[in-house]
Amino acid sequence: MSSKDNIFSTAIKYVAVEILWDIVYFPIWWYTKGLARIWQYARDSALFHIVRRLGLGIWMKSMFKPMYGDYTKEGRIISFFMRIVVLIWKLIATFMWLILLFVLIIVWIALPAVIIYYILFQVFNIPLFFIK
Repeated sequence: MSSKDNIFSTAIKYVAVEILWDIVYFPIWWYTKGLARIWQYARDSALFHIVRRLGLGIWMKSMFKPMYGDYTKEGRIISFFMRIVVLIWKLIATFMWLILLFVLIIVWIALPAVIIYYILFQVFNIPLFFIK
């Protein structure tokens, strides 16, 4: 047996072991470190969206200040109601963003199970549970 054959067989064994380990480790990573990363992304994204993009804190602080420096009675009333309308819009946008992030986390959790189910359906022709 030459040294080339030994190196080749060792390389094949190493690659096979690494592939098997990756297959075994993937679900562990997906539901631990991967889920933690997705959760951190969702949290940071929600905070960034609320604090930076929508500026809800600053908006709430300036709620009772007149817009464009119009200190007349009418200017204050119009400013207050316009700020209420914009605040409602910002709260709706925040709520929609939080729903989107929640859906992202749910999809992250369910995706491997759905993929495995559909692979088994294609390979073994297991009937879908929602089709009779």
